[in-house]
Amino acid sequence: MELFFFLCELVIYICIIIFDYSWVKYLGIIICFLYALYIRKGYFILLIIVVADYFLLFTHLYVIGIVFFIIVQCLYHRMLSKSLFFYLPLILLFDLSIYSVGLCYALLSGFNIIDAICKKHWLTITLVLLAICDIGVLIQFLYKTNIYFIWVFYLPSQIYYIKMISSSEDETIVKAN
Repeated sequence: MELFFFLCELVIYICIIIFDYSWVKYLGIIICFLYALYIRKGYFILLIIVVADYFLLFTHLYVIGIVFFIIVQCLYHRMLSKSLFFYLPLILLFDLSIYSVGLCYALLSGFNIIDAICKKHWLTITLVLLAICDIGVLIQFLYKTNIYFIWVFYLPSQIYYIKMISSSEDETIVKAN
């Protein structure tokens, strides 16, 4: 089943590169979620990602999508650390403007990347790929232009997350060799 999952995602990845359709991108995330359900690991985070991507791909309710991604960053943090300092940027959510929500997400993401790097956690690769994608999203937002490479990094980040979760006995800390 794992080989079938990777082959499906490879076909979707190629279609994303060639066609750049939102429904193809979303299908890639849906397949990640379905595979997570099948292996019975990591599916809660992927369910939230499915919801977040729906808002970002198919609606203009970007703030809601980003708030769901903030929840994902909080769940990643639970895999990395128990630090309460991490949650300090959530104060920014008292102002639900796209700028405050985006800044909150960026700070949480940055904290997670630093934490993952310091711990040599496998989640580092997922988080760095997401950060590259997020830089593209920021450029797209600021310059009102389509940034093609966003999903070139985003889908692999989710596939890598699934691969590592599926090969792990524990969903918390699994250090890379």
